Amino acid sequence: MANKLVTIRHFSYGPDPASQAELARIKLEANGIQCFLAGKNFASMHWLFASANRGIKLQVRESDADKALEILETDTHIDLNETEDKDMKPEAINPSCPNCGSNNIEYEKFSRKLFYLGILVLRFPLPFLKKKYKCESCGEIWK
Repeated sequence: MANKLVTIRHFSYGPDPASQAELARIKLEANGIQCFLAGKNFASMHWLFASANRGIKLQVRESDADKALEILETDTHIDLNETEDKDMKPEAINPSCPNCGSNNIEYEKFSRKLFYLGILVLRFPLPFLKKKYKCESCGEIWK
């Protein structure tokens, strides 16, 4: 009976239950617990009816159930601010205007005027590269 599978979690609601189930499976397998996602293919193919089947079921061996629940309850959230690259300059992340110092900046990758002109004249857009920064406060434009 030690090899009998028991369901410890159901993933049927939320923004993306398939991804949540996969993350839980990866977390358990990283800690040495073998697990199985029952109903994953059905939920992926027939997402509208997945909740009728109680969604995706995370199943583990009966002997590993308590340890698996304990692992899933622990929070292993990584703060992305701690892993920030120390060599990256702050102005590369948040550029400021060289004229007035404002952070109200817009990056224009394509020329909007030529883009819309291409739609009007040729019936399809032409993406003319511009790659410039524009300050919304003072109107300064720079590369």
